[in-house]
Amino acid sequence: MEVMYWTAPTVAANLAFDESLARSAWATGQHLLRFWWGGPSAVVMGSNEREGQVVDSAACTRLGVDVLRRCSGGGTVLQTSGVLNYSLVTPAPDHIDLKAGFRQGANVVCAILSAFGITGAPLGASDVAVEGRKISGNAQARRWKSLLVHGTLLVDFDFDLAEKVLPHPPREPEYRRARPHRDFLVTLRALGVQADRRTIERVAMDAAQQVFGSSTIECDGHIPPAWNNAPDLTARPLSCTC
Repeated sequence: MEVMYWTAPTVAANLAFDESLARSAWATGQHLLRFWWGGPSAVVMGSNEREGQVVDSAACTRLGVDVLRRCSGGGTVLQTSGVLNYSLVTPAPDHIDLKAGFRQGANVVCAILSAFGITGAPLGASDVAVEGRKISGNAQARRWKSLLVHGTLLVDFDFDLAEKVLPHPPREPEYRRARPHRDFLVTLRALGVQADRRTIERVAMDAAQQVFGSSTIECDGHIPPAWNNAPDLTARPLSCTC
């Protein structure tokens, strides 16, 4: 497993990079885990969601927030500069169920939390929660003979913006119990973690080594070679097609 930290300039570009990696994983045999930061702010819908149900499009237009659609399932999220993301791309295994796919991402998130003295636990279909409050949402897609599992870790979060652009979701995990975003979600900052970004990045990469064993660490800030195969990113908003 190769592990790297690299962030594209926009959320749309990061989603496109994930797609590029997923398209090539079967041919290259690459197993890659990448960490990246969200921001500028963007709403990202799951592949099967209806925009009118999960996004206040008028508010997004008024506030200059892009509305994007990712290639994986799951629910709509608000990406901001305080959200750390991971993207795990591998050739699709012959036999894997949804739970096994999500477990890989959840294990990484829980290892990061543990390094900061916080106990996280998988809840719902694909979340990681701390004392019943969601700190990580995860999604996956299988296409092109590849598996993509990606998710979030809320380091910091713009709750005011979330309340403006995200209505209460039409579907929710049982443990949410109809709580509004501000009461349902929790961040590392709210849990007392004041580490800077560089420290969090290093903790995340160390956690990945812990979960996956021997890894090749790439963290030199250069654009990865796979970027050369990424889709055209000049059009916004971007709708991923994987």
